[in-house]
Amino acid sequence: MAVIDIPFTSFTPDLPALNNPGLVKAHNCTPGLGAGAGAVTLFPLKSASLYSNTAMDSRPLGSAIGQDQNGNAKVYGANATKLYKLNPADRQWTNISRVGGYSTTDSESWEFVEFGSLSIGTNYSDEVQYIDMNVDTQFANLTTLVKGRHIATHKGFVILGNTWDAIDGGVPYRVRWSGLELPSDWTFSAATMADFNDVHGFGAIQGIVTDDSCYVILQRGIVQMSFVGAPYVFQFTDRVVGKGCSVPESIITVEGKHYFLSDDGFYKLEQGNLTPIGIGKIDSWFLDTADLSQAKLMTVAADPRRTLIYWQFASKDAVSGTPDKVLIFNYVTGEWTTAESSTAFLFNSVSLPWTIDQLDAFVSIDNVPASFDDPIWAGGQNMLWGMNATGAVYSFGGPTMEASIETREIQITDNIPNETGADTAIVNAVCPIFEGGGGTARIQVGTKMLPNEDLTWSSLKECNSETGFAYVRSRSRYQRFRINISGEWTKASSLKIDAQPAGKR
Repeated sequence: MAVIDIPFTSFTPDLPALNNPGLVKAHNCTPGLGAGAGAVTLFPLKSASLYSNTAMDSRPLGSAIGQDQNGNAKVYGANATKLYKLNPADRQWTNISRVGGYSTTDSESWEFVEFGSLSIGTNYSDEVQYIDMNVDTQFANLTTLVKGRHIATHKGFVILGNTWDAIDGGVPYRVRWSGLELPSDWTFSAATMADFNDVHGFGAIQGIVTDDSCYVILQRGIVQMSFVGAPYVFQFTDRVVGKGCSVPESIITVEGKHYFLSDDGFYKLEQGNLTPIGIGKIDSWFLDTADLSQAKLMTVAADPRRTLIYWQFASKDAVSGTPDKVLIFNYVTGEWTTAESSTAFLFNSVSLPWTIDQLDAFVSIDNVPASFDDPIWAGGQNMLWGMNATGAVYSFGGPTMEASIETREIQITDNIPNETGADTAIVNAVCPIFEGGGGTARIQVGTKMLPNEDLTWSSLKECNSETGFAYVRSRSRYQRFRINISGEWTKASSLKIDAQPAGKR
């Protein structure tokens, strides 16, 4: 008999299962740096917990955050007909729409930017909206001259992409910008530098992102937009030709780098250079799993306390209109995992301050959404939040989700002393290596005799509380191992397998 170690490595479902250098499944956990070359440490993922039992009158379509001149945090939300603020006093969505509300069409959503004390939002269906966060009373029209699907700010300008105006109608490849430091002035003028530019040859504008420069992301290309001053204002330079963004809702900027989904997978844009981040790992898995007819439901947000990006989406198994899966990316290590959705809409937010009296809203201590040392209780802290389909707000401090991890398929006789030359092995016991006294693990062994056969899975076996091993006694030529970890565990790193050659006939 021999005991071999299998360290957890990259989640690479795109590669063949047999002798895959990574994991076939890493679900309901998050990826972190491992202890050795190529190793990955997996961390627990908390489920959503109700923060505020509030409601919108239809599905959320956007969100925004900011603060007033006194540093008070502001949280805004949007649906098809209304714009809301999350009232600090009672954590309820409060309608602060312009008079008459809005008529966002089914194919549109809201995008927001901050410009000084202003929060500015656009949905293409209606006039661009703004609110002064120092007053925080009601949204109003920023301008009636132009509408846009996408919005950004750069070098003192508010920039709209994929626009509509009364003269030219819809121009999906147009970029238009306000006067310098004049966010409400959109009249073309050499004095204010308000103007526009049409970007030809790359399809429709899918988003606008900024770092020290500005990039217009289109369907089939990326164009850099560099401020040069009067009379041309901006210079437009092709940076990527033939590759763009397929889902506008997938775009996110984190630490000056931009991430999005293209037709063939996920990419990072940094300083105008495009790098694939999912090829050979998860791109094919995602494109096979996602229902791209419901791509409009995708939301993306970054964890402010860990180097993680979360793309939430509807899979082909989802109930129509309900995102059910999350793809998680560690943008420092380049590793991926997946999870079940526990909300319908992910967004980056800021916490609102609490008083002891306000805790009465939860009725019972068991309903409190997070431990009392969580940043959620302090105002102005960056947070990862979610909403359900009717706008109730959730934080992610609930019970730990049960993780499911699957190793590659291996032929164990190639990895243990095998003087007989046998090509089948008996697996006696399996021990997952994880930390956290509140966690428990169960094991399944998948077996088959030929590479092209389907796996046969054993029943779940509990790990012995004294030895840590689950005793399985399984014989086959090829093996795969599934580990389910539940309870309050803290990190998982590898698997120990007790096996022996089965003998040669």
